[in-house]
Amino acid sequence: MAYFTHESRHGPALATTMKIAFLIDTISTDTAGTQKQLLEMIRRLDRTAFEPQLICLWESPWMTRNTLPCPCTVLGYRGFVKSNFPGVVRRLAAMLSEQRIDVVQTFFEDSIFVAWLGAALARPRPVLLSSRRDIGLGRENQPWYHGLFGRALPYVNRTFAGIVANSEQVRQYVSQRERTPLSKIKVHYNGVAFPDANITVPAPDLLATHANDVWIGIVASLTPVKRHDLLIRSFARLGAASPARLLLLGEGPQRATLEALARECGVSERVHFEGAVKDVGAYLRHVDIGVLCSDREGLSNAILEYMSYALPVVATQVGGNGELVNADNGVIVPPDDVDAMASALQRLVGDRELRGRLGRTSREKALTLFSWEKSMSDIEAYYRSLVQPVN
Repeated sequence: MAYFTHESRHGPALATTMKIAFLIDTISTDTAGTQKQLLEMIRRLDRTAFEPQLICLWESPWMTRNTLPCPCTVLGYRGFVKSNFPGVVRRLAAMLSEQRIDVVQTFFEDSIFVAWLGAALARPRPVLLSSRRDIGLGRENQPWYHGLFGRALPYVNRTFAGIVANSEQVRQYVSQRERTPLSKIKVHYNGVAFPDANITVPAPDLLATHANDVWIGIVASLTPVKRHDLLIRSFARLGAASPARLLLLGEGPQRATLEALARECGVSERVHFEGAVKDVGAYLRHVDIGVLCSDREGLSNAILEYMSYALPVVATQVGGNGELVNADNGVIVPPDDVDAMASALQRLVGDRELRGRLGRTSREKALTLFSWEKSMSDIEAYYRSLVQPVN
């Protein structure tokens, strides 16, 4: 099947595969967040129907050390108000025109505006999509001109064929903040891979040493928005007689502060900072309860991973967390509520049968709604709906 872009339906047919360019600021990791989801999506795209490529605004050290799953172009972007910005836009426009890209999907605000300007100069003009994956995350350290971006987005969005949000809550937030009709915003949930239940993986030494304890785990960077302080204070409420231990997987600027807090709360011997680990699954196979206590979220990859490992989940009612967790597979608590978090943890720590039942439902829910097979089927169908086939 061949495809035309919106402006080229009366010209010669393009290739037999749809050409999709994913435009993002950079790829700095393959283990977290948007970048992990994007790389996995590219790996799983049906190559008989789609021809993906990455376009990065700048190159990261990670990119120089690792192999990407598709061709990649680096535009050399240094900022919206830098002297080389017009050249970046012209370079993108030339690439889109020469390679006759059908769809450009953007991630993060700088990429939205670079794509918008570059596509305006490209012939034929590609279909534009943008992605929204958070509710205000990361805005504290952005350049001053991002304030202008927020004002321009309602206008810019009119020229995009669609916006892909990763949860219903993000969809609602984007519609209100960017004054964009809900009908233009499609929810596409993150995908998650599932461990092979038939494979036995030995517990890491730390967990094996305390195999009879109930392990509460959190996978998140040690940053303020993730609220590890709330979790440590809640954990301390369980008391010295509790059989629970707390495992923190992740690294970040708050580590020293959080270690000091654990000492202050008298639980430092039962709170374990393992840092950033490559194989998170090796730990999650042997954890009993998964926690996410953020103040803000889009759709949490960590919660999806907990669910794939059949864990009951305790999560704060923010962002898309309530779309993943309910009374059938865990406990949802208000944000910044030590009492509610401590009560939820106490309930699960003390009831092994309940943990098992909720955990089984977690896995079943993830298999039904959030498997990569479903995720890829949905997004590929969406791409096809935006670019008309040749009859």
